[in-house]
Amino acid sequence: MKRTTHDNVQIITLEGRIDQDGAEDLEAILQDCLNNNQFNICIDMMNVKHVCSSALGALVAIKRKIKDQEGDIKLVIINDNLIKLFQTTMLDKVFEIFESRRECLATFD
Repeated sequence: MKRTTHDNVQIITLEGRIDQDGAEDLEAILQDCLNNNQFNICIDMMNVKHVCSSALGALVAIKRKIKDQEGDIKLVIINDNLIKLFQTTMLDKVFEIFESRRECLATFD
């Protein structure tokens, strides 16, 4: 898990399988963003193979808090299985999903 900044957007890059431990790490990073008033977040999941339900729950919980601050969490996903997971769980209606980091970053004001 890697965190960088581009303009006013926090970029969190995830890789491999996001299991329970990864979900806790992700939640900690997202909470740190909130604590530091960084409310625009791009989560790059281009190299992610699997996401556990805890990680999905953490994303939804933090997105709600960020929306209250007029920020957003947007995702970059190219893996067909992950896209299907987000469609099946209806989370594709909750999160904007992009095919490239550049495309995602361009949507933040």
